[in-house]
Amino acid sequence: MPMTAVRGSLAALLAALFLLVGGPARAETLLSAKIVAEGDGAAVLLTFDGGIPDARRFALDGPRRLVIDLADTVNEAAPADGAGPIDGLRAAQFDPQTARVVLDLKSPARISDARADGGILRIAATPISAASFAESVKSGPQALRTGGTRLAAKADAPAAQKEPAKSARRAGAARSSTVAELASVNLPAKPRRVPKPHTYTGRPVIVIDAGHGGHDPGSPSVTGTPEKDVVLGVAKAIAAELNATGRVRAVLTRDDDTYLLHRARTDVARRSRAQLFISVHADSFPKDPSVSGATIYTLSETASDKEAARLAARENRTDILSGIDLGGEDEEVTSILIDLAQRETMNASAEFAAVLQREMVGAGVPFRSHFHRFAGFLVLKAPDVPAVLLETGYMSNEKDARYLMSAEGRQEIAEGVSRAVDAYLLRRLAQR
Repeated sequence: MPMTAVRGSLAALLAALFLLVGGPARAETLLSAKIVAEGDGAAVLLTFDGGIPDARRFALDGPRRLVIDLADTVNEAAPADGAGPIDGLRAAQFDPQTARVVLDLKSPARISDARADGGILRIAATPISAASFAESVKSGPQALRTGGTRLAAKADAPAAQKEPAKSARRAGAARSSTVAELASVNLPAKPRRVPKPHTYTGRPVIVIDAGHGGHDPGSPSVTGTPEKDVVLGVAKAIAAELNATGRVRAVLTRDDDTYLLHRARTDVARRSRAQLFISVHADSFPKDPSVSGATIYTLSETASDKEAARLAARENRTDILSGIDLGGEDEEVTSILIDLAQRETMNASAEFAAVLQREMVGAGVPFRSHFHRFAGFLVLKAPDVPAVLLETGYMSNEKDARYLMSAEGRQEIAEGVSRAVDAYLLRRLAQR
């Protein structure tokens, strides 16, 4: 069959796949966030690309912070400096459907007012006593009402007393939360509104996934620092370097000590319509501490060697240890259409792996001689997002471990990844 015909058939099948599994759901986009002083309090200004999404608010202690969860929202907002009782603002993609805004507090405060004006949500935070803040922490999540209705002092009463009936427009499947920050909060089920079609514009999205986190420490290090902390530092350095170019937008799957299921990590990439998914890890081989250097893995149901199989089995086991049944995973990825899409994605992943190794070596990052391996990592199984798992070095090798924990090492890795992303995207653009 002529190559043009093959490509045409594949394109048609991929179009069918898109219709079957569904494209990215419509999400509002949180474009920016700003905090301004307002009397003895502060106003938080959240700017969206369309309407104001449904939101929930709650307070957390140790340290004190106010949290706002925005339903069906993609985060693009950068951190913001604080004012009044707010020390600063940070925003991240909490899960594929939810953007989370965290207000770190200098002193106790509560959300006292929320008003929508076009695409801007203005939230007022006013000082309260430490005792009142402790009560608001106990109250748990509540709906954030907008439209100029002032939130009275008793607005921090238990959510069960304050939750209004949801309209038929918002009927849908209940969502649940998996992030460690909510481990002690009994979050009630919340009906979801029907998402609207969304047109994604702007810079290409690159998802950077720091492996492990929370209860899963990853590989032990000869220095005593667990893998989860080391790779989070590397992932943040990569994201910062990518964002500094202004040509792409980096999205972290986690920016703190949080455990995410493999599916939740890949869902962030699919939800964001990412061009690339890079999962950052660090290997360990205590039986031979001399083994060192970075390795890049791409997806294959057949491992390239015993070492690749060993590593994939260890990484995939973390979801099982969390009590999650992964039995449906194989059935999903072996259907005909998804398999065809995945083969195309695997080719793109292998192409990026070669570019990544070249550019990282150029930046000074040491690699193993057999740098590209293949294995069946669950975190690489999104059928429509090219993905690599980057083992940045060996935690069991003292030189590697200290390199990964050094500012110089993190920067060299970040620069290599950034150069590779640029080269890969330019090559793909030229192939269109």
